[in-house]
Amino acid sequence: MTQKVDRMLDLLVLVGYSVAFPVKLAKRLSGHEQYDRCVMYRAIREGYVLLMRREGKRQVIRSLLLTEKGEDYIAARDTDALAMIWGRMGLAPKVFPSREAKVLRLHAIATGLVMARAAGAVIRSLEKPPILLSSRGYMDPQIDEEKAYYYAPFELQAAFEELDDRVESKTSRLIGIIVRKNRCFCMYFAGNKRIFWQRLSEENHAVGIKVLLQARGFRIDTIEQIVIGNRMSVAEKLCRSPRLKGDKYFVVSDFYDSCYFVTNDAAGDLLLPMIIRPMSYLEFNRQALASYLPPRTVARISDAEEAHTGRPVILNHSCDLLFLEHLRQQCYGFYEKPIVLCHDYQQDVMQSILGDSAEVRATDQTANDEDSGPITDRDADQ
Repeated sequence: MTQKVDRMLDLLVLVGYSVAFPVKLAKRLSGHEQYDRCVMYRAIREGYVLLMRREGKRQVIRSLLLTEKGEDYIAARDTDALAMIWGRMGLAPKVFPSREAKVLRLHAIATGLVMARAAGAVIRSLEKPPILLSSRGYMDPQIDEEKAYYYAPFELQAAFEELDDRVESKTSRLIGIIVRKNRCFCMYFAGNKRIFWQRLSEENHAVGIKVLLQARGFRIDTIEQIVIGNRMSVAEKLCRSPRLKGDKYFVVSDFYDSCYFVTNDAAGDLLLPMIIRPMSYLEFNRQALASYLPPRTVARISDAEEAHTGRPVILNHSCDLLFLEHLRQQCYGFYEKPIVLCHDYQQDVMQSILGDSAEVRATDQTANDEDSGPITDRDADQ
């Protein structure tokens, strides 16, 4: 017997937890855009949420705000979710939108929240290990390394400021982190253009997050970036050569182990689980390399070789910008022009980034095909 899912409850919880929830994200909660749109209109019509329109400099900003009637709906069905929403207000009391910049900041955090939820990350506070000492109790919580945990920026800020009020942790670009096993993914939102970037501040903040997670029991040893953009063309803007006198915009850096680019749409919702759980998509990678030969030498530099030319073949469906930057600079020393495999919507932008240093080919399959769907980590180990 299947359990009925209350889509209205899911929408209201996300709206309340995000404070200002963008309207366009409400159509991506269940994977059925028409159904999600009907749920959103019903919530507006019955007074559970309030639609707010604000004239921006370049666009009209539309947000959903949770009303008292919506809180009553949540309280009658899920008291833990209501406690989580009130706890969010307690940790960050100054989050109510009053200016355009604040509204867009809340929209960016909500984007990271929805995409982390689509990737299977644990969102609710009671279901994930707390990073606040006041919420941990006398016994250390159990950390399931097979699960992915999402922490919002205000949770990290409260954890930093818990021991000393003089400590002030602020970053203008981080929209949340996803933690799984020994990897910590720092998420950033680019939108339609390059990111204004304070490199030293962001890197120091990433190191502080790593130390905090290690102190809370996570065995983190790698820090990786996930940049979310509205279009694939934004990735080309991010992959540019740094200036000698310093930069005030985002530049791909070797400080992070990887820098993944994800689009803010349904394709990005399918790509993010491949980045967080790479072992679950071994069958997808195997089918992508089915027409190629195994590499002559066992090395991670190349995944396969072309049969008639012997050219190295490399998988990059995850759109790692740091790898593309190294490949463009010919850091790997290939004797033949390598072949990079990616999704069809990534091909043109990747080819523009690499230029003549590599050939980019698109695979015909997608991550949600029935024949190449994800498998569990247990099946992958077997």
